[in-house]
Amino acid sequence: MDQSNEPRSRRRVKVKGGVPDYRDRGSFREEGEKKRRWWIPLTLLLIIVAAAGTLWFFGNRIESGLFHELIETFFPGEEEIQITIPAALFTGEDLDEISAAAIEEHGVDEIVPVEDDKLVYTMSPEAKESLLEEAEDQLEKKLTSLKDERQYDYIIEISYASSFDDFFLSTDLDQPEKALPAASELYMAAVYYQYLYAAEELVKEMVIVIESEETGEQERLAYPGDLSRVASIMERPEVADDEPLTPGAGDKVAVDTGPDNLNLRDGPAITYLIIDVLSSGTELEVIGEEGEWLNVITPDEQEGWVHGDYVKITDVEE
Repeated sequence: MDQSNEPRSRRRVKVKGGVPDYRDRGSFREEGEKKRRWWIPLTLLLIIVAAAGTLWFFGNRIESGLFHELIETFFPGEEEIQITIPAALFTGEDLDEISAAAIEEHGVDEIVPVEDDKLVYTMSPEAKESLLEEAEDQLEKKLTSLKDERQYDYIIEISYASSFDDFFLSTDLDQPEKALPAASELYMAAVYYQYLYAAEELVKEMVIVIESEETGEQERLAYPGDLSRVASIMERPEVADDEPLTPGAGDKVAVDTGPDNLNLRDGPAITYLIIDVLSSGTELEVIGEEGEWLNVITPDEQEGWVHGDYVKITDVEE
């Protein structure tokens, strides 16, 4: 038969391997894909069930701490730092105020006293950096004040290492020990900075050398050996054997410290800078008072503050 006369509507067949193939491959493929799509919603359902089960499992264990332990295991956070600082570094200061400021302003977790002479700081690395920044700022301010001739006119030169562990003070005083009060404040600030800087590592030795340009004599303060000595110097203005004397404005007083000198400060607390050193017997005029501190004027018209326990009223004619 002549194939050219066959109806055009008849589907052509493909011959493969001598055997006709009448399947419509396109329709068969679509049907196969439809049959295989059943696993998609089943997979989604299994994921939802697994997630719900996981949340339920860990939700029941949050109170036991297991959940937090697992979180810390797979997503470890920053570890807390503990630094033990000698309480003597805060001699003359209010520890409650210091603790409150460290916690509220710098984010320290807690400060716990141990063994009656140490404080343990517990904090994050961020809180430690904040405290260290403040300590460095206070130390640099102290060094700047020591260079100020208006406050410490007896200090000729000051030099120090960039690591803040080696200081040299040159003074025109014939006895270098007269500069110990100023050096002691520097000592406390520098050692406190070193504790924060070193954190859990050993704090290096720190030395302050005071040399008299006139006589060549030297006085030396070193950490840790002289910590008790410095603490006793720092607490002198706060300690007295007699009842505190607090004269009123207009009274005349004289420094009464025996062989020792008395610090004249620029404010009514031991934390204020020393602006002069007054010898025993120096006469002062009281112009005000705040607690146990007296606002006075010296014979050379310098105004400052002294502790009332170390002066006595004198009978001076008007």
